[in-house]
Amino acid sequence: MLFERETVTPQGRLAAMEELFARVAKRSDTVHEPGHVPVEALEAFGDLETPLRYMLEAAAAGCKDRSRLAQLRKVEKCLNTLPDALMTSLAAGPEENWLCMFRHLLQLHTLLTDAGIGTDAAEYATLLQKMVQLAEKVSQAAAVEISPASMFTLLLMQVEMQRINPPRKRRSTTRKRRKTRARRTKTAHKEA
Repeated sequence: MLFERETVTPQGRLAAMEELFARVAKRSDTVHEPGHVPVEALEAFGDLETPLRYMLEAAAAGCKDRSRLAQLRKVEKCLNTLPDALMTSLAAGPEENWLCMFRHLLQLHTLLTDAGIGTDAAEYATLLQKMVQLAEKVSQAAAVEISPASMFTLLLMQVEMQRINPPRKRRSTTRKRRKTRARRTKTAHKEA
């Protein structure tokens, strides 16, 4: 019956989008052996990785907040796994995990935004341009052709991923609140 159906979960929506994305994408004429990465894709990866690592190191050097350092380490970890994802995306067919690199780039952008590495508008535009260039080089050399329909589905997936894992809102604790909490705990310990 119509009203006895279960509503789809966010993970179910994401799985349906991935399935649609695999159907919309076509197999390309260029097929690479596993582990083969074209020089253009490697250069694009290097163009993105080098300045991003410098930015991460600079942000981590002046940071004393542990939660922010943890966010920066997440960005670094995602950047470290990007080469494997790149090779997977180049060698995989439509029915396999060829979305891996694109998913990693989306995740890297989200993590960068959450970490707040202190880029100005020009630096952010440069990073975005380098991400787009890497995606372009990989899509040109990939075993799967990327069409406008598949790119739209990829955008839908990004929105859904942000709904599933929304960025946490941090509540700032003032010094006065901390003192009050400390007094309350001292009082509670004395009474016990």
